[in-house]
Order: sequence, then structure tokens, then C-alpha cells
Amino acid sequence: MWRPDSGVGGRFMGLDLAISSTLAALPPPVIVFNKSHSGSRLLAALLRGQGIFMGSVLNESLDALPFLPLVEHLVLNYYPDFQPLWRRATLPEPVQTLLAAALDAHLATHPPGAPWGWKLCETGYILPLLAALFPKARYLHLIRDGRDVAFCDHVAPEQPFWRKIYFGADTMQSWRGMSLTQAAYERRSYLYNARHWQESVRVGRAFGAMLGSAYREVRYEALCADLPAEGRKLMEWLGLPTDEAALAALAARVDPSSIGKHRRYKRSWQRAVQGVVEPTLLACGYDCAPLPPGPGDRLAALAQRFRRRLARQVHG
Repeated sequence: MWRPDSGVGGRFMGLDLAISSTLAALPPPVIVFNKSHSGSRLLAALLRGQGIFMGSVLNESLDALPFLPLVEHLVLNYYPDFQPLWRRATLPEPVQTLLAAALDAHLATHPPGAPWGWKLCETGYILPLLAALFPKARYLHLIRDGRDVAFCDHVAPEQPFWRKIYFGADTMQSWRGMSLTQAAYERRSYLYNARHWQESVRVGRAFGAMLGSAYREVRYEALCADLPAEGRKLMEWLGLPTDEAALAALAARVDPSSIGKHRRYKRSWQRAVQGVVEPTLLACGYDCAPLPPGPGDRLAALAQRFRRRLARQVHG
């Protein structure tokens, strides 16, 4: 049974020699994952400011793009059931090729010996394999209030990859009676985003719980409220020194104005979103009180009562 792990001389079982040598020469990575639009750029910037190398090829959100092809391949071909990988004597060649390419591109400018890691939202969906490849890695799961994330548009679940990310199955054709097309997404993006958040957090927490003390959750709201304090806790957990000046400089640029943004939207939209994310919000410790009726809700209730009364008169 294939179980990549560090052995004598830092070799890794079931892997190409070049990949094994690369991994053996590196310190354990810090791996960040989250639902998109959860504010992970702030967390990645914090880690970079503390001297952790987060990649040679990054987008404006500080996502490590070289790992995306690997994540896509693993999600499409294995997630949510990784058992076919564990039954093999070696890691499949396509996976090894993608892993080697990701490491080469990501580490192209990595200073030798420096702590390193990466941030890519969908990494959470392949944690079982990463835990085998990097048995001493640390995993940071950034979580933000799903009601706010629901009003940050991303991508429709049209393609098989995104259907698996949203629902765990690429055979899904509809959800709650709604199609999975771009047009349907644009009409009620907040509902689809709520579902995406719920699944991303569920998967990350389920896989993360199996990692024991190597897994840590970070709340976006806590980062914004007191970034220096949260930064110190993280660096202590990682066993790395804290650069107080870098924390202070980053804290001065934090903009918490988007926290609670869901309250700016229609009450009916808020209620619909809460209906999707409430169990997960409560499980994560967020306050999720029932929403009081708004003016639109009262008018709708009056109209419904009027229609019922009219119907009774007509059929009476």
C-alpha cells in the first residue's frame, strides 16, 4: 500500500526520485485553504511578511497558481473518494508529473532553507493526499462569515470541476430546482455562493479534523479586529519568530468595512442565504439569530392573507 512519508535519508516512498529529493530538502510547508472571497489574501500577506515564502507565481489574491492544475486533476479524478490512490503501489504518473511541475514553478525563487507554503482556495479538497505527501505540514483554514461570502460573486457550477467543488459530484444537473448554468447563477448568485461556502467549510473542517494538532482555523473577522495579536498566535503555533514591525505595517492597511456586508442586501435575500448556511455558521460559532421581518416581508404576508381570504370567498 502506497503511503508517502519521510524515511531514511529523507526519501519518499512511491515518488519519482527527483520529487523525493525536492521534498526531502524542504522544511514542512504551511498550507492555507478557504472558500474563495474569504479574505485569504490578508492571511497570505501576513505569512509573507513574517518571512514565509508563499510562491514564485502568484495572482493578485496571492493564490499559488502552479498548484491549480494538480488540484483540478485530483478533484476531477479522485475527490471525494481517494481510496483508488491508497490501493496503488505508487502515485499515478499524471499526479507525479503535475506535482513536480507545481513544485518547480512554485519554488523557482525560493531561498534555500526558508520556511515556505502556499495559499490556494480549493487546496482543502485534496488534504488527504497532501497529508500523506507532507506529514509534518501545518494547515491553516481561513473561515469568514458565510453570509458575507454569499454576496461575493465567484464562478457558476457549470463545469465538472466546479460541480464537485459545490456539491461533491460532477453529475449534478440542478440544485433546489435551479439549473447550474451561468445565467441561473447570475439570477441568484447569493444562493449558489452560500452553497459553495457551506460545502467548502464542511470539507475543510472534516478533513482538517483528521490532521489533529497540525490543523488550525483562523477567523477573518478576528484577523481584522486585531491582526497583531492573531499574527503572534499563528507564529507561535508555527514555531517561527514574529516580526512585530511587519505585523504593525500590515495591520495599518486592514479594511474591515466589508464585515457584515450581508446586512446591506434585501431581507428576503439574507433570509434565503441564512437558510442555506445556518447549520454550518452555528457549528463554526457564529451568531445566527432569526432575522426579524422587514417591510417587504410584512407586505408579502398581508398579500398572502388577502389571497387566502379571497380564495375562501370565491370557493365558499
